[in-house]
Amino acid sequence: MSNSMRHWAWTLALSAIAAAPALAGPVKVGELGIVADGPFYIGIERGYFAKAGLEVTLERFAGGAPMTVPLSTDQLQVAGGALSAALFNAFGRGLPVRVVMARSADQPGFSSDTLLLRDDLQGAVKRLADLKGRTVAINAPASALDYMVGKMVESDGIGFGDIKTTYMPWPDMGAAFANQAIDAGAVAEPFPALYADKKLAVPFRRAADVLRDPPLQVSVMLYSKGWMDRAPGDARAFTTAYLQAARDYYDAMRGGPQRDAVVDILTKHTTLKAKPLYDRIQWSYIDPNGQLIVASLEDQEKWYERRGQIEKPVKVADMIDTRFLDEALAKLGRVEVK
Repeated sequence: MSNSMRHWAWTLALSAIAAAPALAGPVKVGELGIVADGPFYIGIERGYFAKAGLEVTLERFAGGAPMTVPLSTDQLQVAGGALSAALFNAFGRGLPVRVVMARSADQPGFSSDTLLLRDDLQGAVKRLADLKGRTVAINAPASALDYMVGKMVESDGIGFGDIKTTYMPWPDMGAAFANQAIDAGAVAEPFPALYADKKLAVPFRRAADVLRDPPLQVSVMLYSKGWMDRAPGDARAFTTAYLQAARDYYDAMRGGPQRDAVVDILTKHTTLKAKPLYDRIQWSYIDPNGQLIVASLEDQEKWYERRGQIEKPVKVADMIDTRFLDEALAKLGRVEVK
């Protein structure tokens, strides 16, 4: 082979290497198997992560709290985290994790988080203030739904302390409604639909009915800071691919042409397997631009602080790092939110 041909062959080889996605380290994602995790599953099934050169694997957890330690030690690189007093306190203690973009929120028509009223109380309880002295079940103390219920009753002139709260998992609330052990319960979809079918409880208020200024940011996308620092290229690529998947979810959520295909993916990966339910529930709202409702984060921390549940207040701005989101938006452009 002549020198010129060798040079030409090397040039082609180097060009091919440059065009191919750079080999990246594995990205482990913590997930719960819920609809709000949809972009993870869409990104895998539609190859968005693979096209970005990423090897993404999923690890399922029973709840968000057990993800905190592996995320802080870079054993997990990404997770969707629900906002809570515990999360704010972890940041106050210097948790090496950052909020990168939004995950799920409650907006009109897409408000999964719901306060249910026991079916037989529909005549007696007409407004939120009528819950005074009544028992309201919530899934966990100092959680996003604790905050939701608190803001709801406060909007009608009573305090969180004016209701009787009890804590139990959402699946256990069905029996509690049936036994009249609780008068109301804060749940997420599909439980509003399931309990209404059994005539145990009816939707009384959706989060988006009451929490409007600001709307409720329920959960956020959390990245390990160690990963962000050691592999910024991977974090950048993951963010762009995730945003592509979030836009497919957004289209499906709004009844767009991608809905059937996305529902197929969700029924494959989540615990919500019954396809007809997807037409009856209110989907969790996922913003196609990853836009955080910062005012909601700030208000939640202040609410917990007033209740004595914050050890050391943290500036919400110090929790957030949107550089990868900003770069993804510069590359993909913004979607007009209707």
